Amino acid sequence: MVTTRGRLVRVNQTVIDQADYFQLDGYTRVPGLNTTDVVLQLFYDNVLQPWPLSDGSTVTDAQTKSGFVYFHEISGSSGFYSIRFRPNAPGYWRLLLTYPGGQQILAQDYDVSADPVTVNGGMKHSFNNC
Repeated sequence: MVTTRGRLVRVNQTVIDQADYFQLDGYTRVPGLNTTDVVLQLFYDNVLQPWPLSDGSTVTDAQTKSGFVYFHEISGSSGFYSIRFRPNAPGYWRLLLTYPGGQQILAQDYDVSADPVTVNGGMKHSFNNC
């Protein structure tokens, strides 16, 4: 089973997402997975990135840094998995987390854009009461 969808994010914005993996019945979640049970592939503009998959259970959103993808089971929610990473350049990012034991692939794509440029200038109108 493959799950895929796209999102718009900004450069250096922490991407917070979730992964779903199910038993053979297609309904029951697989509990207890860790970084050794899944395989990460992260692409930036169709080039495979060497970012490692790291245990994110003790890493806060504010501590998420570029160069790593964080994965862990959400505390108190057996079978629900958190994925976090911080894309550091504008472009097309694609994250694949394969669960070989269950023959499942999670594929997410992200369109990452630079912060918009704000231009302060030009004419402004003003109405004064006299």
